[in-house]
Amino acid sequence: MILMKKGTLLKIVGATLFAATLGLAGCSSNSSSDSDKTTGGADKTLAVIIPSSDHGWQAGVNYYANQEVKKLGLKNYKIVTSSSVNEQASQIDDMISQGVGAIVLQPQTDEVSVAAKKIVNEKIPLVVFDRKVDADYTAYVAGSNPQIGEKSAEKIGDELDGKGTVAILNVPSSGSVSAERTDGFKKVMKDKYPNIKLVEMTADDFTQEKGLKAATDMLQSNKQVDGIFSIDDESSIGILQAIKDAGRKDIKIISGAGGDQSYFKKIDESTDITCFTATYSPSMIGDSIKLANDAMNGKKIKRNNIIAPTIVTKDNVSKHFDSKSPY
Repeated sequence: MILMKKGTLLKIVGATLFAATLGLAGCSSNSSSDSDKTTGGADKTLAVIIPSSDHGWQAGVNYYANQEVKKLGLKNYKIVTSSSVNEQASQIDDMISQGVGAIVLQPQTDEVSVAAKKIVNEKIPLVVFDRKVDADYTAYVAGSNPQIGEKSAEKIGDELDGKGTVAILNVPSSGSVSAERTDGFKKVMKDKYPNIKLVEMTADDFTQEKGLKAATDMLQSNKQVDGIFSIDDESSIGILQAIKDAGRKDIKIISGAGGDQSYFKKIDESTDITCFTATYSPSMIGDSIKLANDAMNGKKIKRNNIIAPTIVTKDNVSKHFDSKSPY
């Protein structure tokens, strides 16, 4: 056995630890990406934290998130999904502990605000998508629900020459989404098309089945309906089925909202009824990722980014087709 003085031993141990630390500092965790492009923050990881793909629109968010990181050529990124507020909060803690360079967060609900504040406190750029949180985020990206209602009202009002009866779809379970879209619609109708009568129908959620049921009940109660303001594309598909099942020929126009590929096909194939939609596209997650990447690389970014809807009709629907998109 070789004996050493205490001071000499400490020096050797210290030098060994220092060398090991240098070795670890050169390591990075890369996620799967086929692109060979690089960015200024190539040594940093961008995290995208979103809810699970439990329905069409959310599946679209996941799809477009993966498309965008590949388009940007990001080599270090993580896309994680959650099914609850607690799971998402835990994922946020994990990303913070891993020292990621920026985070894109689509909150489960505003209850995740406490976890979001931790991101801000760690001075990690935070881009919030779709739903706001009570935190001093770096940027916020979302569509405009009021404008969906307003633009749809103008389209329907003009198509009907300012007269007739229009049914409005309400989906209270969607919270502010339903309220903002229908309020915007009613305001324009009152101001610009006062001679159009409005009737209400209510669905439990944004699905074809619930849209079918709501429209079936509404059509039974109203012998004449000239137009329908639907606030969701999937609901609109169900409503079209209800019109077909009832053999109704009075409906001239129906709206949608979102950007569902299945409804785009309905728009393209429509003949007797004018079908259109106002976009609230899941592809907006791409804008969020771009901003987060810029912030991660030290660039200044715009804080509030509200993306106006595009009215998609038979004339321009072909520009929006994406055969690979799940929504």
